Amino acid sequence: MKLYDLLVLANRNLWRRKGRTMLTVLGMSIGTVSVIVLFSLGIGLAEWQRVSMEQWGSLNIITVSQTFFYPGMPEEERERLRLLNEQAVAEIEAMPGVLGAAPAFTVGGEARKGRDMGYLHLVGIEPGKMELMEFEVKAGRLLHDGDRYNVVAGSHVINNFMQQGMHGPTVGIGSPQERDPLELLDRRLVLTLQNARGQKRGYILNVVGILGNQFAEHSHAVHAPLSLLREMHNFVNQGAQSEQLQLVDSVHMQHDQAGMQRGRRAERPELQYSFVSVRTKNVGYTKQLGEELRLMGYQAHSIADQLEGIEQGTRIVQAVLLGIGAISLLVATIGIINTMVMSIYERTREIAVIKVLGASFSDIRGLFLTEAALIGLLGGISGLVCSFLLSLLINTYAGAAIGAGAIGPGATPVQISVIPLWLAFFALIFSTTIGLIAGLYPASRAMRLDPVTAMRHY
Repeated sequence: MKLYDLLVLANRNLWRRKGRTMLTVLGMSIGTVSVIVLFSLGIGLAEWQRVSMEQWGSLNIITVSQTFFYPGMPEEERERLRLLNEQAVAEIEAMPGVLGAAPAFTVGGEARKGRDMGYLHLVGIEPGKMELMEFEVKAGRLLHDGDRYNVVAGSHVINNFMQQGMHGPTVGIGSPQERDPLELLDRRLVLTLQNARGQKRGYILNVVGILGNQFAEHSHAVHAPLSLLREMHNFVNQGAQSEQLQLVDSVHMQHDQAGMQRGRRAERPELQYSFVSVRTKNVGYTKQLGEELRLMGYQAHSIADQLEGIEQGTRIVQAVLLGIGAISLLVATIGIINTMVMSIYERTREIAVIKVLGASFSDIRGLFLTEAALIGLLGGISGLVCSFLLSLLINTYAGAAIGAGAIGPGATPVQISVIPLWLAFFALIFSTTIGLIAGLYPASRAMRLDPVTAMRHY
């Protein structure tokens, strides 16, 4: 029997009992909706969490800092201590998967904006690498090569300043005292630094840009040219016995042990960076390079590290949701089996006549499997349409409220229910396959039916 003949006969047989067929299709449709919508919620949850984490920083950025020496440090850790100098930056930039590395210095000091007093945390960066490190401005511009005293402020820096008549800095996202970050644009800030000797030095800084993402980890910092921060860093550390000297002595003691035994002090290297921002090609490289850098003796931190732990929890939630949907699909499968078995009882005489007329076992099996597959396909199509409609309703009425409440005001909207194309096609194929599987037992019974006995009793 040809495929076209099987399809025609199967379609005609199904609609002999329209009510029963429609109820069976409805059951399959409900099962399909359960699987698609619940799985789409798991996908939406994963995307939601990813976007939420991206609000705090790029998933392709690793922050690398050096491990400091401390009394009682194990010998194994001591041997892996590394200096974060120019040589280290060049070594990191040469690693596979790295697009670039931006070394940085950090300093902090009291600052004044007009009559407002506050505190500034400054980070030095090479102006030409700000775009590479995915900095974006809400207003103004990023730093340019040749800038000396121009700076770019994070969106929450304005809250570090105490307005006249107030008793403390205005801090806290969404607090009544939160101020407009654009107040700082094109304003002059007077920074005062003090070193370990008690000496003070002032700097006048011009704010030329305001960074856009209020949730990013650099939103509380002011970014200035690296050359200016190097100068500030040198001044602040004059006369200081810092942990860095202990690290330098420790590392050079490892490499110049003979000289130390002769009473010779190892040659001091150039100034060490506070940290290095590393831009990777993608999230996969971020996780891999983070592990490699930690094995090399550095401290490495990235948003992707936190995302990995969250994704593990998300996969568990997806598995639970999929299991709940699978129960509905199992019930629908039993409904298909019941419909097909009842069809055999009703069509016993018809099956016997077909066999007497020369139909083979494969023809009988093919006819019942085609009918079961059609029920699965129809249930899959109707379930898919209903799933898209239900997903649209969820995203329209619940997405905005839940997204704003969980991520915060100003966050990028995230869909709660996401149905990608691969899930839609998989649902159709899966529902059809479920129909075929459900039709195996009824088809087997129809094949074993004895035509002589069937003609005698029916």
